[in-house]
Amino acid sequence: MDYNIEPSPQLSNLLYLFPHELVRPTQVAALEVIARMFTEGTRFTIVEAPTGAGKSALAFATSRYAATLDDEEFESGAYILTPYNNLATQMTGDFRSLGLAGLRGRKHYGAKSARTYEDARAEFFESASGVTNYAYFLKARQLPERQVLFLDEGHNLERILLGMADFKITLQTCRAAGVEAPPRFAVHEEARIVDWLGIVLLPALRKQVSLCLDPTLRRTWEDLAERVVGYTDSGDRSQWIAWTDEGTLSAKPLSVTTLARDLFARARHVVIQSATIFDFATFRRILGIPNTAMTFSAPSDFPLCNRPIIYRPVGDMVRKTMDNTIPNLCNEIERIVAEFSTCKGVIHTHSYAINQLVCQHLASNYGDRIITHGRDPRDRDEAIRRHCASSGASVLISPSLTEGIDLKGDLARFQIVCKVPYPRLDAYTRERSAKDRAWYELQTAWKLVQVTGRAVRSDTDSATTFVLDSHFEKFVSRNEKILPDWWLESIQVSARAA
Repeated sequence: MDYNIEPSPQLSNLLYLFPHELVRPTQVAALEVIARMFTEGTRFTIVEAPTGAGKSALAFATSRYAATLDDEEFESGAYILTPYNNLATQMTGDFRSLGLAGLRGRKHYGAKSARTYEDARAEFFESASGVTNYAYFLKARQLPERQVLFLDEGHNLERILLGMADFKITLQTCRAAGVEAPPRFAVHEEARIVDWLGIVLLPALRKQVSLCLDPTLRRTWEDLAERVVGYTDSGDRSQWIAWTDEGTLSAKPLSVTTLARDLFARARHVVIQSATIFDFATFRRILGIPNTAMTFSAPSDFPLCNRPIIYRPVGDMVRKTMDNTIPNLCNEIERIVAEFSTCKGVIHTHSYAINQLVCQHLASNYGDRIITHGRDPRDRDEAIRRHCASSGASVLISPSLTEGIDLKGDLARFQIVCKVPYPRLDAYTRERSAKDRAWYELQTAWKLVQVTGRAVRSDTDSATTFVLDSHFEKFVSRNEKILPDWWLESIQVSARAA
């Protein structure tokens, strides 16, 4: 795209309201597309820009411009939504002095907080530019509709919306509700499942709601009851899948288009941004976005030499061959850790089973460098904090650092990807991918590119990423058409050391 353009009035305003003195060419091009959205009255705009492209500044500039707009149907201003509280906090810290108000859920404001929830909520309502997380926004139905809804990390939208409707009934849930565990249900036994939920579970859940004195616990029971009713009262249960696995009854929608439509209805214009859209047609289909949506895709302007992806296959990490590959994987990881003896790094293990084996292998020689965590999200946050605070060459080992973490500069000079991050093949994934194979490939592509982007966060940053799973070559070959050229150009093939 030609960046030397004659700016429209809308683009001139967006550039004037941009929160930084320097506007990079990619940001100018993205703002031009957003300006056209306002000029032409287009409902949707989808912006794809790599990690480090300054997407937060794009969101805030757009929200400031939206604050100048007003009509009878939609209030002036914008909501900026992000999946992670830390990203919302970071954006608020960057732009609060310019009028951006941040809000999190009530539980994040306590005795140790300098502000009360009520104060933060009042400021959020009064400000024309507000940032919060999806979970809070989707439940806060009292918020007025505004001119713009800016959806950050948009590739997560389907997962986030699923999380607002799906549910699991565990043995522990049944015990707490005073009923027996759910019978064993196969996929597509909807009638039996609905009968059990309606006759056995829902009355027990409603009884718990009526008897519970703890307001927090009561809200938990109410939320579960609402989700169950959302399934049992669904007009078309062919758009759901429900099944039991190891004593747990799970139910998920197979489509989020209705949920997405309700979200999109809360603003006149919707801007979705992400570093990883790739397949725009599949992305629009997943969310029910019309083909009239404006789209913009930017290449990475990070120097190629700063972001090499070294493909060094040690064996296939698919389930049937993983046990044979693990010894080679661990040995190669040890060689790389030794090679970067003075540098911090991160090892992406994909699963807790692989995580445990890698940690056990490295413990004898590199135990003083290893930082890892268990399944509790608080353990993960503490491991990240320890890694960032450490003055030594710590190595953060985790199956859950795909996104939402900024390992810039010396926090990670190398990364190791143990396995191509295919989605777990549970009943939902099998059913969903049977209906739309492109969906399955896109989920994997998103995770793969996101995970390789954790360590190179600016055009002056640098890190080497090693991919050890030999299935990487097959996946890349099969998906070259959707994977971005700037990312494919980073891949270098390297033979494994003897």
